[in-house]
Amino acid sequence: MYKFSDIEQSDGVTSLILSPLPIWTGYKASDPLKVLTRKNDVYIDIGSGNAKEAFEVLYCGLFLSGLGCLLVFLLFEIISPPITRSANWGLLLILGGAWLSIVLFFVFYVIYSQIKHGKENMQIRFNRQRREVAWVDDKKKLHFIPWESMKAWVSSASTIGDSVAYRTAMLGIGPPASDDPHGFLGVWRMPCGVEVSGIMQWECIRSYMEQGVECIPSVDITQRDPKLHYQKRKKLRRQGEWGAWIKQVIVDLFMGRFWAFKYASLVEYLESVDIFPEAVEWSKPLPKEHWAKPSAELIELEKKWRQRYKRREKFFDMDRRIAEAKAEGRYYTPVNE
Repeated sequence: MYKFSDIEQSDGVTSLILSPLPIWTGYKASDPLKVLTRKNDVYIDIGSGNAKEAFEVLYCGLFLSGLGCLLVFLLFEIISPPITRSANWGLLLILGGAWLSIVLFFVFYVIYSQIKHGKENMQIRFNRQRREVAWVDDKKKLHFIPWESMKAWVSSASTIGDSVAYRTAMLGIGPPASDDPHGFLGVWRMPCGVEVSGIMQWECIRSYMEQGVECIPSVDITQRDPKLHYQKRKKLRRQGEWGAWIKQVIVDLFMGRFWAFKYASLVEYLESVDIFPEAVEWSKPLPKEHWAKPSAELIELEKKWRQRYKRREKFFDMDRRIAEAKAEGRYYTPVNE
């Protein structure tokens, strides 16, 4: 059974285990990957990707490409002689058909990608009062997983080509399979650039579960709530900040913000655990005397690591972690990760 600070090596990928037994890593709790979507005194939600931003990029690209086609037509209409202007309408049909084909292709691609992404990366809900995690597998079946048994890791791999070498890192979270020590009910993955970003993101989740809602950063609701966004825009107009107001209106127009909020709201609902009635009931607050407590094993291991941090030892010291894991028999090389 994996535990905190174990090392796993598989197919050139080195993984540093952050959980089971989620211990303080010594790093600051933050949301560098911007995956924290909701928080309150009972639970937090972790998503994967921003559907609103994806829609805005697509809308802006299609808007500008359509505007470009229109400008090309108007240019030909102005500079061509009157006798050939009838042919320009044929050009308009060609440009319009090409633009429509691009629109249909990208709309299909985005919808297909979002459906595929939603199946592979459903929202995860962490309930600190019950010390459980709501997990939806790829068959759309809901599971309630004990918090301390959840596996989390930050992995890294180096790629060396003919003229370039680069290193990638990824944060992974997944509930263990009951019949396979190296298996999962599913895996949530998010590229994090460098390992420290993944550790800080995990620390955000761990700090909430172990310490409370006040120990993690706030969620930027203005990027998810259209009412707050438009209230902010109206405030600029009331305060007479016309330059900032005009800029915001133009950006909202080019990005299709109105439809982006609608699309993001639909996608987040379909990927949310709230589609399950039992998850809604499970997410309700409990009387404090009924809150679950951390295990004695977790408390004891936490004390040991805090003593190590007092000696200015850093958790993310891969050479030391690998050497310790090998010496203590905690260096795993599973055949079927």
